[in-house]
Amino acid sequence: MMVSFNSVMTVVDAERLRAVRDRVWQHMAANRFAGADPFDGLHSKYTGSVILRHRISRLAWLQAMKHAPAKIRDCAAIPPMVNPKTLALLLGAGAGVPVSDWTVSPTSSAGTFNRAKIAMDLTRQLLALQNPDGGWGYPFAWQARAFFAQSGQSNAIVTCFVVDGLLNGGKMPPDHPALQAAAVFLQRDLWRKPPAAGADGGYFGYIAGADAEIYNVTLWAAWILWRLVPGNPCSQPAIDRVLGQQRADGAWVYGRRAHHGFVDGFHSGYILDLLHRLDHAGWPGLEKAMDRGWEFYQRACFDGQGLPRSFAGKNRYLDSHAVAQAMATLQRFGAFAQARNVALFAIDHLFDQNRGVFYAGIGRFGKDRRVFMRWTQAWMVWAVSIMLDKQTPGIGKQANREDDGTALF
Repeated sequence: MMVSFNSVMTVVDAERLRAVRDRVWQHMAANRFAGADPFDGLHSKYTGSVILRHRISRLAWLQAMKHAPAKIRDCAAIPPMVNPKTLALLLGAGAGVPVSDWTVSPTSSAGTFNRAKIAMDLTRQLLALQNPDGGWGYPFAWQARAFFAQSGQSNAIVTCFVVDGLLNGGKMPPDHPALQAAAVFLQRDLWRKPPAAGADGGYFGYIAGADAEIYNVTLWAAWILWRLVPGNPCSQPAIDRVLGQQRADGAWVYGRRAHHGFVDGFHSGYILDLLHRLDHAGWPGLEKAMDRGWEFYQRACFDGQGLPRSFAGKNRYLDSHAVAQAMATLQRFGAFAQARNVALFAIDHLFDQNRGVFYAGIGRFGKDRRVFMRWTQAWMVWAVSIMLDKQTPGIGKQANREDDGTALF
């Protein structure tokens, strides 16, 4: 499955990527990591009580704001918000590179770039944002087809990313009270047991009180809960359940409900990355699923030029989030030349030199010049940092098995 380890990143490539990463970082820091998000539309000042009262109107408004041009979003007066997931990505969630470990420090008008202090500040911010139930959530209310989440309501994905960041860049031990509170939240509020004896193993819900089954959510929660509570009774059956949902062609659809039957690039990358991390941590029996998943990912989630697709097999809107995830997954699985090509494509075609930000994507009418703090800026900083960290053979977290202070078996 892995191609031979042969770095193709030149010094010039690395300096270009570093200069872009540093400019985007400076933009984020100058805005105190607060900004717009594709899913923050319900916080528009024009969202009246009638819209907020009904599921269909909430969903319609949210989707309208998600796809609205920048000028309309500006008129909607949605306040910029700090997203815990943004901070977690900067702390190295998702097997990224914590800001404290960046190989070269950017300069800024504020003075010296103190990496260790910034990591501590991000850690303190995240701890202050933890909910009483032990989890973390998005700072905005949002409506999905399957459920409604209140502003700040704890959910599986944000909680897992934050815990991952606090373990990696925050240097917090797994037995820290805040992290153990998160483990309690995952197991107490999100674990869904099999409906009957002998049925497939259980899964993790997205939020408390909702039972929608989403495969990358279950895999994330299983991995994080095992890092915090080795030997817990939920992780093994949850991972087995996700493996059992892999299609014959190697893909995973998004989830179990009828409207979750799509396959997209960045969630496919999530699953592959998590399986890779589990495998490197010693979890047995994953190689065949990774092989099949990787082959599908390469075949369907990239076009004929090796560039990412947002949705498998479809050349439509190219989401910067999918590009960022592709850079990391390609690099992690050893496709270094392709990762380099995707990274250079990103800075040539998705980076705004004047503003120092990444565009949201590219559609059939050209570049989508909207700026989303979490969805594009944080993910691109995360991905480029991985590219820079892994440019030399044998260097970086993926060169060796992960050591998170716990033994799987």
